[in-house]
Amino acid sequence: MRTGPFSDPIVVTLINRYFVPVHLNNIDGSGIRYNMPPGHEDAYFILETPETADGPEVESITYGWSDGHDGPVAAENTHVLEPWFMKQEMLKFLGRHSHLDQDWPELARLKDATDPASRLRRAELLLDEGAADQALTLLDATPSPLTYTARARARALRQQKRLGEAAGALSSAPAGPTTKIEEARIAFERGDARLAEEVLNAFLARHPDHIDAAEAYYLRGWLHFRAGDDDAALEVWREGIARHPVTKSLFSQKAHLTLIRQNWSIDTVARSDTDTH
Repeated sequence: MRTGPFSDPIVVTLINRYFVPVHLNNIDGSGIRYNMPPGHEDAYFILETPETADGPEVESITYGWSDGHDGPVAAENTHVLEPWFMKQEMLKFLGRHSHLDQDWPELARLKDATDPASRLRRAELLLDEGAADQALTLLDATPSPLTYTARARARALRQQKRLGEAAGALSSAPAGPTTKIEEARIAFERGDARLAEEVLNAFLARHPDHIDAAEAYYLRGWLHFRAGDDDAALEVWREGIARHPVTKSLFSQKAHLTLIRQNWSIDTVARSDTDTH
């Protein structure tokens, strides 16, 4: 999906909680401070500490440079469009600057709570940041029935790519749309297209306006694309966007950006650039 790290909910959560996001338009030359050549739409991701009077030396890292290359080649060489890589780099950056790494207020408030509801909530907030190890440790120490923590446990195991265990954990969760969408995510990531399609079709038939339905539309469209039916993928995404506007849904934004350009991968972009210039 050609929307880069900003299409990943975990990366978005980390940015919103621990960074001040700034957009630079290197088309008009405003990125010249970072040696971005004006007039190019290359992909860059910059991490930088604040510049303050008498403060520490500024650390500034620009991801997206590749000696002798630009565009899709530079993006591939530097992994700048890969959510997993940018998440890793953001966490390393915060680790080097501990004064900037302050617990999200609700996480801090729940840090010493011992009741099951507070521990579950803290685990869910940690999972929003992709901290599956910490979340599982917390859930394992929570004295409550497995059904109470099953969805969060399944989500954590899925983030760790322990997909079989995730499916097993989810089997104990209470029935409902939140459980169903997690079942669809697991099936999707396992490559079980038949089960993912079945679960998503049922979910969208019953819960098209649910808070997680935009993601369901996104996943359903992507299954169509995997099966080689681009037109069906675009049709599903259009329906999802109509119900869940891009101004309110990250997954509708992902679908919209692919829909309008139909760039399914970095390789596709590289080929289309060659064909059109």
